[in-house]
This record gives sequence, structure tokens and C-alpha cells, in this order.
Amino acid sequence: MTGRKATYIPGMDELMNGGFPEGTINLITGPPGSAKSLFGIEYIHNGARFDNEPGMLISLEESRDSMIRAARSFDLDLRSLEKEDRIYLIDLGRMRVECSASEELEWGLASFDTLKNLIQNQITLSGAKRLVLDSVTAMAIYYSSSELFRRELLKFSRFLRDAGITTILISEADIGACPGYGIEGFVADSMIEMDYMVTAGEYHRTLTVRKMRFTKHDPLKHPFLIMENGIEVSPDEVMD
Repeated sequence: MTGRKATYIPGMDELMNGGFPEGTINLITGPPGSAKSLFGIEYIHNGARFDNEPGMLISLEESRDSMIRAARSFDLDLRSLEKEDRIYLIDLGRMRVECSASEELEWGLASFDTLKNLIQNQITLSGAKRLVLDSVTAMAIYYSSSELFRRELLKFSRFLRDAGITTILISEADIGACPGYGIEGFVADSMIEMDYMVTAGEYHRTLTVRKMRFTKHDPLKHPFLIMENGIEVSPDEVMD
């Protein structure tokens, strides 16, 4: 039986038979503010803390300090785990800010080829088992068409599967005319949609496992809360 990478997010692993299947690519999608990045942080943090599995969190937009600060507000200590070489925070967002748009495109700071080299080197050095890329949406600017983006994403996905690392790709759900949007869902082994809705005048955050290969998963829409220690999913409650 394929092994599982548990998220240890309360209520989440119950929806997907114990966690993500090992070596798979898993898409977390949703509008801004839907807690996608927090989900990714918890996945990396909890894997290092509870399973002693090294993990990489690559940010193309948020700074390293911002990631650490966001995690600290939920009592998730990324800095200590980083010092113990159990978490690797890679801030490509800072490099992108410090160069011009033309330099960024010329150097391919966040192209798939650059990421492949970076990830392969880190796996060799650290034996990383988990990866979060936040976000794949930002990479679409490097490609002139959706066809090119899809081809490169397919090659990148094959690389990740061959590397055996269990990956979360984070993607914005409402990125409008961005040519790459929608393609990520086709290459991913699973897709989890995080959203919010209003019913009877009450605001709810929701989470739905839209698809998951190799797994008998719960496909229903469930509410979740953001508590003091992070995300808590309610697997026994269903939203219409």
C-alpha cells in the first residue's frame, strides 16, 4: 500500500484516508485570503515536527520573514526547525523584488528549470520529503502562452514524481486572464479547494477535496476555522 504524508491538520486527514499519497502532486486552490498559504506552512511544519521529515517551502511572493511571522502567530516555530535543518525556507520573492522585470525574465528566477535545479540540489543535500511551492500562479509570467506553460508544467510535474517528493502547489483561483490558470488542476494528483461562503447571514470558510488519485476521499464541502494553532476542519459537518 502506498504510504501517506499526514498533514496533522485537525479533521483534514480524515477526508483523504490519512493524508496525501507519497510522491504525489497536490494542488491547493482558492481566492486570496482563503488560508492556502497557512495550509502549506502547516504541512511542512507538521511533517518536520511529528514525522521528522525535512521539507522545503519555496515562496515566489511572500518574504521569508513574512512566512516566519505568519507561522509564529499560530505557534508554529519555523525558525527553530530551520536551525535544526528540518525545514528549508527559500525566498525567491526577495530576489524578484530586488531586480527589474526584464532581469527577472532574462535570468528566469522562478522558471521551472531554475526550480528543478534548486529542488534537486536541496533533495540531494537534505533528503527533503515534502515540498510546498507558493505559488505556481506567479510562474505563468515566464511563458508566452498557455500551451507553453502547460508543457513546461507537465515536465516539471514528471520531475517531482520521479524525485519522489510529496508536493503541494498553491494556486490562486481568481487570477483572471493569466494564461496558466486551470492547467494546474489537470497535472495534479489531487485538488483541494479552499473558499468562503455566506449562508443565513453567517460567514463560513470551506474546504472541498475535488479529486484525489489513489485515494477514496470525501468529496463534500466542509467548514473549517482558523484557530489559535491553525486550521481546524469539521469532517462531520457538511455545507450545502
